[in-house]
This record gives sequence, C-alpha cells and structure tokens, in this order.
Amino acid sequence: MPIHPVPPIPGRHQDRGVAPLGGDVEVPDAPGKAVQVLDPRVLQEMERDFSDPAAVHRFARDFCAGLAGKIDRLDLRIAEGDPRGAEDAVLSVTASSAMVGALRLVQAGRTTHRLIVAGNLDGARRTVALLRACAAGTVSELRDIYPEHP
Repeated sequence: MPIHPVPPIPGRHQDRGVAPLGGDVEVPDAPGKAVQVLDPRVLQEMERDFSDPAAVHRFARDFCAGLAGKIDRLDLRIAEGDPRGAEDAVLSVTASSAMVGALRLVQAGRTTHRLIVAGNLDGARRTVALLRACAAGTVSELRDIYPEHP
C-alpha cells in the first residue's frame, strides 16, 4: 500500500521543514475556527492509486474499527505511567489518522505527543477525552463516506 504524505494543516507554514509527526501545530488565528475533521482528498488520492476502490473502503472501515482500541491502549499506557508505551501508542493513533486524512485527530494526537515527550503524563491523560471526541467525529464522517454496506 503506498504511503501518502501527511496532509497540510491549515495555518501551518509548510516551508519550515517541520517533520510530519511531533512538530508544533499551529491553528488559524480566527477565534473558534477549528481544523476540519477530515481531508477527503487523502482517501481520494488513495483511491486513484488502487485498481479496486473497495481496498480504500476496507482501509477506512478497518481504521474505524481499530481506532478505539488504539486510544484505549494510549489511555492504559498513560495510566500505568509508561511514557515509552504512551508515546508509541499516540504515534500509532497519529500516523494512522494521517493516513486517512483525519486532520483534527492528528492535531489532537500531536498535542498529546508533546505532553508525553515533555514528561507531563497528567496533562496527556487530560487530552485523551479530546482524542476520543475527535475520534468519534472522524469515525462518523468516515462511515458517512464509506458505509458498512455499500
């Protein structure tokens, strides 16, 4: 399966050479303006890469099916006081989210990652609720685009 670049986040300057995972996330200056939940272009590009569009449909469904477990694993690693395990878990959430174009979830994952790397597991623990909310919105939008029974 081809690897697609991390979609740009609105408000971020792409010419600074910032790594796709773990870098600072900038949001637009407009108050109350949030990053969109999904960038549909990511999966549309993936559909062009496959001769069978059902492969992307399965990929999106598999992402939805596994997302809660990934966040549960993150929550558990944080609760256990395991920063290495927590970092691994949040990177799993963030990378897989980027692969489906889940911009808001990527942004929330980066925030959690920064806190973990800084040794602030209590702060990271408080972000898990935000991750779960972003995950719910992402799964809802993906299931609208890629229903269980097409």
